[in-house]
Amino acid sequence: MPIRKLTSSPKVLAVSLILAIALLMFLGSISYKQIVQLGESADMVSHTLEVDMEINQLFSYYSQMQSTELKNLLSRDTLGISSFENYKPEVQESFMKLRELTQENPVQQKILLSVQSWQDSLYNSLKVIANIPFQKSNYSSGDREKITKVSKAITQLNLLKNQMYKEKQIQLEKRKEEYRSQIMFTPLMTLLLGMFALFIFIISFLQINSQRKKTATAEKFLQNILGSTDNIISYFEPIYSPTGQVQDFTIVFSNEKIESVLGQKSSQIEQSKMSKLIPINFENGIFDELAKVIDEGETRKFEKHFKFNGNQFWFKTTAVKLENGVLTTSVDTTSERKFTQNLRVLNEQLENQNRDLIETKSFLNNILESTTNTVSHLITERDLNGEIIDFKYVFTNAESEKLTGKQVDEVIGKSISKIYPSVHDTGLFDLMVKCANTGTIATNESEYILNGKRVWVHTTINKLDDGITLTSYDSTQIINAKQRLLELNEQLTVQNSILNDAEAVAKIGSYRWNIESKRATMSDNFFRLLDCEPNEFLPTPDNYRPFIHPKDLEIYDEKLNLALEKKIISNFTYRVITKKGKIKYLQNTGHFLKTEFIGVVKDITKELKNEQKLKDKNLELKRANSELESFNRVASHDLQEPLRKIQMFISRIIDSDSSNFTEQQAQYIEKVKSSANRMQTLIKYLLAYSRLSKKKKDWVPVDLNLVIEKVQEDLEAPIRESGVEFILGDLPEVRGVPFQLEQLFNNLISNSIKYHSILEPPKIEIACKKTQRSSIPADFNKKAKEYFCITVKDNGIGFEQANANKIFELFQRLHQKNEYSGTGIGLAICKKIVEKHKGHIVAQGQINKGATFYIYLPV
Repeated sequence: MPIRKLTSSPKVLAVSLILAIALLMFLGSISYKQIVQLGESADMVSHTLEVDMEINQLFSYYSQMQSTELKNLLSRDTLGISSFENYKPEVQESFMKLRELTQENPVQQKILLSVQSWQDSLYNSLKVIANIPFQKSNYSSGDREKITKVSKAITQLNLLKNQMYKEKQIQLEKRKEEYRSQIMFTPLMTLLLGMFALFIFIISFLQINSQRKKTATAEKFLQNILGSTDNIISYFEPIYSPTGQVQDFTIVFSNEKIESVLGQKSSQIEQSKMSKLIPINFENGIFDELAKVIDEGETRKFEKHFKFNGNQFWFKTTAVKLENGVLTTSVDTTSERKFTQNLRVLNEQLENQNRDLIETKSFLNNILESTTNTVSHLITERDLNGEIIDFKYVFTNAESEKLTGKQVDEVIGKSISKIYPSVHDTGLFDLMVKCANTGTIATNESEYILNGKRVWVHTTINKLDDGITLTSYDSTQIINAKQRLLELNEQLTVQNSILNDAEAVAKIGSYRWNIESKRATMSDNFFRLLDCEPNEFLPTPDNYRPFIHPKDLEIYDEKLNLALEKKIISNFTYRVITKKGKIKYLQNTGHFLKTEFIGVVKDITKELKNEQKLKDKNLELKRANSELESFNRVASHDLQEPLRKIQMFISRIIDSDSSNFTEQQAQYIEKVKSSANRMQTLIKYLLAYSRLSKKKKDWVPVDLNLVIEKVQEDLEAPIRESGVEFILGDLPEVRGVPFQLEQLFNNLISNSIKYHSILEPPKIEIACKKTQRSSIPADFNKKAKEYFCITVKDNGIGFEQANANKIFELFQRLHQKNEYSGTGIGLAICKKIVEKHKGHIVAQGQINKGATFYIYLPV
């Protein structure tokens, strides 16, 4: 059959027409499926953008919380009106919404778990900062450490934010790729099918000239359908009524596709009111949806029927609150060209996102440079097998200069092994390799030598791309504080043990009574003071009251009521009757702290008895002192008067009859005279010794150089007779009683002259030096921090060191009275004078090599 005949056959034409209709229906179904898929892709991209906006919202809240508390701290805002607590509900709402948006993404869910952990850490750190006193002008290292913890939490949250951005970017790229493939496949498929359908139509209606115009119209209609896939993007700003309700919107921006709907260019409708330009939006519910976005701040999606100038459209719209207005993305579901417009919107949003990323990067750089932590980023250096051999610095903030002493320019571009080789010894390098390979977050705390000092550095390692980020800070004070805390805990354990033993030894007990909870505790020894076993009864005022002596209940109740009403515990003494029936006197002392009374009771029964005994002894001592004063008067007058008469009559006998005395009588008379003189000297020294017990209220500065000069004048005769040589150093000025200090050095120098050596010329050396309390070997009550050590050294006959303490006792002599004169009181007087001046005296001697006296007087 000829082709022309075949093509002109009605059956062939009918079949061709049916086939063409079928192809058009197939084309329509393919186009519809592509439109649906493009709609789903647009929804996924919109969902990604919604996640992006929620990430920005959540992490901006964190920054606002930090800046709010830091502002309060710096401005010393004692009102506390603005607090991070105000943001917590919004943070929780944003966090839950972000978790819901990313519930199908396990990576984002895992990151959110870390965000929640660092969010809690941020809350705790901000709460600590909120408790720092506002009146401070300078902050201690502890306060700065609290602020550092906030920066650390914010830094970690920002790092997690970057990870979420990275994951979101990966999803966005996948969805863009899907969108590109679909947007490329749809026109191509449509074009091929359209050409095929057009070919069929040309064959079918080749002979029908009247149908050519219809075919051209159909081709044009098909081209219009293929070209109508763009989105309509608009931005509206609300117009509020006097009551604060949204009553209209101003069209601030709309893209060029609006012209295909409204018939006006976007430049012509900008700044127009919605009520005048598109009143249909107040009927089809579009205005209500946009008002809800403004009021609730949540993204809304809706599909509405739209009529304008006789035209009808179905638009699927996504409305997002942006700053003070609403951004809408409308997809014309009646035309596949909406997808072209949607791609345009995505490009604009991507540009905005890039700008936001640039701003975020700038903000992050400001944080990195203002933080007190050292933040560094290093990239891996690998060998041919891909194994990590080192890390190279690509960034470090200025804070690292303070910690390490190395300039930023010295570090950037260098390997960490060359800059800080000690990282291999501390294990930090191995952790860095592990983190770079596995992506785990690790911490390291090690000791380094930086700036010539040993410091502890705490480092947090976090993987980022093909590198790692190190966040470090000087933790030396924390380590030292921990060590000190351990030592204090050990000391506290020992002290508690000692306290328990001390309570038993000192017969004291302790108690705590919370007046709000009405709970009280008593130490074990408090129970024992009552002859009870520890915790034998519940320690409450009512349970303790039966132990109070009936005659002391009134004062006990009075003191208890005073403590409850005025929160005052006064010291008082009362009696108790123990479980065994013993009566004890207890002395109560304590104070009120917050909501508790804290105090101790002491068993002073024995002390009161001893006090009574002491009073009796004091009465006896007063009587003895009175008798001693009577003795002093007798010694001063009654005893010396007979001696003076004996000396006077002996002198007269010698003067009148000495020539008639036999040799034996002369010896007797001389012995009587010598004994009387010795008795007079003894009485004089006894009086001097007893008078030293009298207190001198007003001490005066005494120059010891003048004292030595006065002593030399008084001893001029024996000094000249013995020919003694003085070697004097520079002596200090001390506080004391002048005549007693003169007597001190008079006795010492007199002894040195009296006991001088006959084998070599006598010599006396007097010197002084200042010494610390801890370096004094002698054992005595050292109350002053520094002492003058005054030495009096001679080269006389000396003494055995075994008698060094004996020579300071009353009436102790190392020689017979017929060998050397003396009473045995002189050095005892010296010792008493030094002790009265809160000092100490010791002696060192060696037979025939002299003696040295060391006198310690407080500075």
